[in-house]
Amino acid sequence: MTHQTKKMSEIIMEMSERLLRHPDAVHSSEAAHVALMFANFAWNETVGLGYAREGYRSAWEMIEAENPEMWSEFKSNDIDAMIDELVQYKKTHYPDDQRRILTCGIPEGNVRVEWLPAAASGVDSRWEMQLYGMVRTGQREKGINFLRETRHLSRNEAAKQVKKIAADFGIG
Repeated sequence: MTHQTKKMSEIIMEMSERLLRHPDAVHSSEAAHVALMFANFAWNETVGLGYAREGYRSAWEMIEAENPEMWSEFKSNDIDAMIDELVQYKKTHYPDDQRRILTCGIPEGNVRVEWLPAAASGVDSRWEMQLYGMVRTGQREKGINFLRETRHLSRNEAAKQVKKIAADFGIG
């Protein structure tokens, strides 16, 4: 199966399982979520959406607070090394796949990944991800204001663009 036909959720699961001491075992919800989160970080880092890793710390620390023992399920507790391993894995196994992960989680026990295609030439990918994230999370008014401020669109034009993005997500 080529990466174009392989579901993003399958790829991210494949990557996250590489971090676990016993990939085929049943894992705590916390370990599964953190492994998935690290795979998400690594993927987006390889497509130019990396942020300072320290900025992610609060996300996994909240999960860790629920179950500090989750780290025993990982093959390492060196977070940077684990993310680096996944970055290399992605570069090796999916070098041409430039999809960008917008959301990633485990609702109702199933891994779900929402992604955007590779950024079009000349498009500021971080800007676009920020806008799409606002619309996806129901912050349409914030998205409209973001477009007005950053692209100097009229309120009407900005609202049209936000409505189109929402429709693309099926949340029109």
